[in-house]
Amino acid sequence: MKREAVKFAWVSALLLVGALQLAQAWDGAFVYFGLAAFSGFLALLLKRFVPAGLAALAVMVVAMAGGFLMAKGASPDRDPTWVLLDTVPRLLTAARPAPATPELLVPGLLLIIGISTGAVLSVTRRGTALFVPALGAATLYVAAALLTTGRADSYGLVALTMVVVLALGWLIIDRRGPVVPPAVLATALAALTLLTFVLPANGFEPRKLVTPPVTDIAISNPLPQLASWAAQGETELFRMRGPEVPVRLVTLSRYSGASWEAASTYGPLGVVDAPDLPLGGKVQDASVDLQITGLQGEWLPGVGKPQAVSLSNAMVDPDTGSLVVADGLRTGLSYTVRGVVETPADNDLAEAQVPVDVTKYTALPRLPFTLADYARQATQNARTPYEKAVALEQVVRLNRRPDAEAPVGSSYARLETFLFGAEGESGANAGTAEQFASAYAVLARAVGLPTRVVVGFQPVPEQNGERIVRAADATAWPEVYFSGWGWVAFDPVSGNGSGPSAASKREVLNRLASTTAKPTPTSLASVPPLVQPSAVAGDAVAAPAAPKSFPFWVFTPVVLLVALYVARTSRRLRLRAAGPVGAWNEVLDALQLAGLRPKPSRTVPDVGREWGEAGARLAVVVDEAAFAPRPANDEQSWRLARQVKKAVRRKASWWRKLVWPVDPRPLFRR
Repeated sequence: MKREAVKFAWVSALLLVGALQLAQAWDGAFVYFGLAAFSGFLALLLKRFVPAGLAALAVMVVAMAGGFLMAKGASPDRDPTWVLLDTVPRLLTAARPAPATPELLVPGLLLIIGISTGAVLSVTRRGTALFVPALGAATLYVAAALLTTGRADSYGLVALTMVVVLALGWLIIDRRGPVVPPAVLATALAALTLLTFVLPANGFEPRKLVTPPVTDIAISNPLPQLASWAAQGETELFRMRGPEVPVRLVTLSRYSGASWEAASTYGPLGVVDAPDLPLGGKVQDASVDLQITGLQGEWLPGVGKPQAVSLSNAMVDPDTGSLVVADGLRTGLSYTVRGVVETPADNDLAEAQVPVDVTKYTALPRLPFTLADYARQATQNARTPYEKAVALEQVVRLNRRPDAEAPVGSSYARLETFLFGAEGESGANAGTAEQFASAYAVLARAVGLPTRVVVGFQPVPEQNGERIVRAADATAWPEVYFSGWGWVAFDPVSGNGSGPSAASKREVLNRLASTTAKPTPTSLASVPPLVQPSAVAGDAVAAPAAPKSFPFWVFTPVVLLVALYVARTSRRLRLRAAGPVGAWNEVLDALQLAGLRPKPSRTVPDVGREWGEAGARLAVVVDEAAFAPRPANDEQSWRLARQVKKAVRRKASWWRKLVWPVDPRPLFRR
């Protein structure tokens, strides 16, 4: 009994190490995976009442049923088989580490439960005390390495711990060794451990094996809503805790000449595809907790370039980092966003360049000459892209005022009125953050600077650590991309927003004497006609909804029963061909099914005498066939075997009689 306790303690320690290693691929899943490591002991309890195979099957059936209940919320109209299989691609297209949401936990929990069940049951059999649990722990270790690209055990400490635990098992539990020679087992484990480091280091990424699902969402440009938010004033939209960084709602990078347009195709956060422009060389992590209290729509507030979101249904545009929830926001929704914020220093930007061939961020369809010439005049003395960016921020802000009641819009015509309109004209020299940010982005594109517009919030810091974000905090700002340093924010409304320091901007403006004077638009006999192009096509067309498939999983029990019947029949035919020895093996199968399997040390005559005259006569025939080979009456031996089987079945308990036809244990008896 003491030996069994030591075995179970050893296998528990090994499984716990492997499960906690795998849990690093999820955010906050250590408790769930730690408990799952001990699930195999449920099969051990069931083994007292049913065969080991049925106990393991029962545990896995219950686990898969629970997994279906956990994951069906993500696909409520699909059959269980599809729901369970779909959890794997969902995990491979989730953030890294994956949020600990029910549907994303299912693959890891089922893997641990299956390995735990097999490992615990294996230590109750001779010769497998080391091999099966070691193989299961190695599988968990490799899975963790692949899901985290080798980051789960950067220094090899977990691998060392596993080796120590395995060595203790070799020295204490089973001195005679495992089923395979120790050298073979050590080589296999070493190869698996090596793969966990070699594969990620050479670019192997299991996520590339799965095509991430994409969703086409028809959502409008939120820029015109800035005026509405300004009118709502103190209306609370959401609350947040975390560092004092701007909150981003949506980033707009496509400009049609009539308006800014958001991306229309989104996929799960964590897809393999990298953004079209890489992150800058200097970044800092930022994590915020948010709770929606009044904000509506599909856009999900976040910070920086999102790396992880605690909502499994959040989707992202990989190029801009904009987050959406297809079924919309709801009051009371709480979640955590972890992102990276680009933080280049002022001296990094001073001589930075901008990339070429980024049409997406420089496109200006049918740009009016007035705007193009105005941008050229504003930056005529600038030497570097950074100086151009600072000069335009000053030019757009000069002699123009924010006005929440100004006409909305960001078309060429509206921007010309905002920049050049005559005194008294509606919208002249006045606008919301929409016009300030749009005018800056268009003028910057006209001189070759890649730009985009961000709609977000600049909340006021609170004393208790929680900030209440109100409608009046909504704003928009432009960003310029610098090679090697990423997207940098500018503030043409006040000049004091996040981004380059005020001192750095003053130095640039002091060198550019002409930027303090307002450029004048070129006089033209007529303004070039504006083109109102149709909306830019979406990144991809949503795939048509797949028709509901027939639930073939309902035939699974039938298939299993048929396979079991074929296997049992095949075994019976092989035993029949073996003559009297086969007839005795048929009796031993019956004894195993009845739970009366004799000890291996007992002889055939000794066992046969326990089952009356038929058993004793069968033992004599078997001994003669085995040790005194001579023609034997096969029919007589099988007739005696059937009589003994009937006697054995009568002594079996009722529940063993119930599972007798489907018990697979005889198939594995040597």
